[in-house]
Amino acid sequence: MLELVIAGSMLAGVMTGLSLVMRTARQSWETIDSEYAVLQQMHATSRHFVRAAREAVGVESISADGNAITLKMPDDRTATWQWYPNRSGQVGVVTFRDFSNPSQSMLAQHVDDLSFSGFAADGVTATNDPDAIHVLQVSVTVTLPRSAVAQRTTHSKVWIRSW
Repeated sequence: MLELVIAGSMLAGVMTGLSLVMRTARQSWETIDSEYAVLQQMHATSRHFVRAAREAVGVESISADGNAITLKMPDDRTATWQWYPNRSGQVGVVTFRDFSNPSQSMLAQHVDDLSFSGFAADGVTATNDPDAIHVLQVSVTVTLPRSAVAQRTTHSKVWIRSW
C-alpha cells in the first residue's frame, strides 16, 4: 500500500512538471507567432506599396503629414494608401483603395506608423510637389513589446519609372 502512495506521488510530481513545461512552450509559441504576424504585416504593407508604385505613372497627392498617398496608375485610375492610428476599434490600420475596390479595404493592422516621402529625380532632394516626385520612400513601423528591440521599421524606396 505504501508503494502505491509513493508511486502516485511521484506520478503527480512528474505530471505537474510536464504540464508546466507544456504551458511554457505554448506561451512561447503564441508570443513568437504573434510577433511574426506583426512583422509579416509590416513587410507585406511595404511590398504591396512598392509593387504598385513601380507601375505608377506619377503621384496625384501626398498628405502633408505623409500618412496618405494617391498614385496615378497607367490606365488613368488611382490607388490610395492611408494609415489610421485607430479605426473601427482596430489599432494602427493601413487601408488601400483602387479602381477595383472603390471602398477602403484594410491592408494591415497593428502598424504604429506609415509614412510616405517624395524625392526629386536625384533621389536625395525631398519634395512634396506631386509633379516633381520621381522617387518614393515608404516607412512602416511596428512594435514588438517582448522583443529586445521593441520598435522595428522598414524603409523601401521605389522609382516611378514613367517620368
